[in-house]
Amino acid sequence: MTNTSYRFALLLWIPAGFVGCNKTNPFYCPGAKDNDCSQLDAAPDSPPAGCTSNQTCSGSDAVCNLVSGACVQCLGSDATACVGTTPTCGNDDTCRACVAHSDCASEVCLPDGSCGDDANVAYIDPAGTDNATCTKAAPCIRVSKALATARPFVKFTGTTDEATTVSGGRIVTFLANPGAVLTRTAANGAIVTVSGDGTALTVYDLSISNAPNGSSGIGLVIPAAGGSPKLILTRAKVSNNPGGGISASGGTLTVSRSTISANAGGGLSISGAQFDITNSFITQNGAATTSFGGVSFAQLGAGSHLFDFNTVTGNVAATGTTTGVVCSLVTQLQTFSDNIIFGNQGAGSGTQISGNNCATTFSDIGPDTASGTGNINADPLFVNVSQSNFHIMTGSPAKDVADPAATLHVDFDGDVRPQGVHSDMGADETP
Repeated sequence: MTNTSYRFALLLWIPAGFVGCNKTNPFYCPGAKDNDCSQLDAAPDSPPAGCTSNQTCSGSDAVCNLVSGACVQCLGSDATACVGTTPTCGNDDTCRACVAHSDCASEVCLPDGSCGDDANVAYIDPAGTDNATCTKAAPCIRVSKALATARPFVKFTGTTDEATTVSGGRIVTFLANPGAVLTRTAANGAIVTVSGDGTALTVYDLSISNAPNGSSGIGLVIPAAGGSPKLILTRAKVSNNPGGGISASGGTLTVSRSTISANAGGGLSISGAQFDITNSFITQNGAATTSFGGVSFAQLGAGSHLFDFNTVTGNVAATGTTTGVVCSLVTQLQTFSDNIIFGNQGAGSGTQISGNNCATTFSDIGPDTASGTGNINADPLFVNVSQSNFHIMTGSPAKDVADPAATLHVDFDGDVRPQGVHSDMGADETP
């Protein structure tokens, strides 16, 4: 056989499957079944499509999530991109407001959702020292030293024992770690006194409790002739004060989402003040010797006067007196609606509301008269009275029967109102 014939025969012997199998073939992949690229899985460690570094991201989403390849606002492992009023990084890789002190490295979450620091917060801790700097690293132990820093916020940890006065036009906000208490054991008088035109004290989450025994042992006071200060309580607890919980003889009092309980001298005494009291539990105040149990409204000051979506129960007063709400008013409250005022009796006569110009609407009042628009007289079905849990059960007759025109959109716990067709009466909105 000639060489030419041999080469021709060899070409005829090459299997047909090898024809065209070279790197110019679009289906050529060494190591794949039949050299077909479609038979290979993608490399398991191949980088994702999308960003590869922060430098490849821009705008509000300036952080690269190397796992997903997506540009995001922040990462849980690195929240440095979150600043201002959105200082924390959520699970969805977006910046949000802080909601707890633990969200902030400074351990201070301010009411506007930003994190405080030594520039605007004075720290108080009984484990600190009697210094005048009141920083996070060196907290002070005295409220007076913290106020002297002139910082707009004071942060409480643990139990602080000191009579406190805020006056002279000072504007300050008290913040507190869970369980923090401001009390007073020395001498007589109120734990906190607020006075003076232009003065404003706002309190968040702090317990103001256990004043000295006696009629002057009140939790918080705006005294008579104290000018027109403002006292604002949110998520506060005022309890176990023998002279009473809060006494406001002028100025402006705002109470929301707070608890006023077990104050032997009565819960709230208001005379000559403007007030806005909502979403609060006023419970188990008074004693067999006191003239009122839960709330006493006397002379109204100029301005608005609102008492809505509160639960007033378990309060006690002397026999023949009112245990729930006493009204000694010349003019009608602006709104007195959507409350539960029920089961206030103990040593008293059991009268829930007495006096003039406290005509309530859309409230559960009893056992007593239920006259008035939208009022009912029925056991509100509290969750557990023996454990002082005065939230209402799902089957409560107070559910879904508050004023249809009510505009308050949260309850004591911060839950959205309404959960049903209409809001629930009282401080609690149940699912």
